[in-house]
Amino acid sequence: MTVKEIIINYLKKNGYDGLCGDSCGCGLNDFQPCDEDFGNCEPAYFHPNPDCSKCDVQCDDYDGDQVTVCYKTDKPKGK
Repeated sequence: MTVKEIIINYLKKNGYDGLCGDSCGCGLNDFQPCDEDFGNCEPAYFHPNPDCSKCDVQCDDYDGDQVTVCYKTDKPKGK
């Protein structure tokens, strides 16, 4: 088992959707796509927000050049 697999299993077990930090975010379905160091990232929840108008800078998840979703440490209502 790799460190990535251990982290993904922990996040799933504890109800998280991904990670956020250092001006980016990622979900479990596309975990750490940038291959950068994620040692400072925090467990995060998915927040759908296509224009990211209410999204903190550190939680953006990019699809090419366009922000498509947001991952934040704040738990969304109803989760």
